[in-house]
Amino acid sequence: MAVGLVIFAVGCSSGPKFSDYRPTVSHPAEGNGRIWFYRPSALGAAIQPSVKLDDQVVGSAVPHGFFHVETLPGKHTVSCTTEWTHKTSINVTTNVDSYVRLNMAMGLFVGHVIPNEVPEAKATNEMKNLHLAVP
Repeated sequence: MAVGLVIFAVGCSSGPKFSDYRPTVSHPAEGNGRIWFYRPSALGAAIQPSVKLDDQVVGSAVPHGFFHVETLPGKHTVSCTTEWTHKTSINVTTNVDSYVRLNMAMGLFVGHVIPNEVPEAKATNEMKNLHLAVP
């Protein structure tokens, strides 16, 4: 469960760049892990569905944006819904950052945002020029 979930930012990607922002973020609260969500593409920019963690909205899939949440360790489900719901499972570890890339794909009527967990090195490289999604 996402008990103790903390939402840090959602909305449009007009905040600071990841490369500037990441060094200012302290470690997750004791006993929690952190999940970074990001969407590196502007494909289908008008499509910005909610991002859910265990069926709770934690942000939006904003093009060229990122946001993060803290949650309890364990297995969690990340989902995004447009025409269909796409899900992935992620295993959060205490005091560790996890990363979920929000991939855009074409749909029959509307594009789809498909969440996928990615390794830290790949994620941080893809995120370096993205902006914090702020309300």
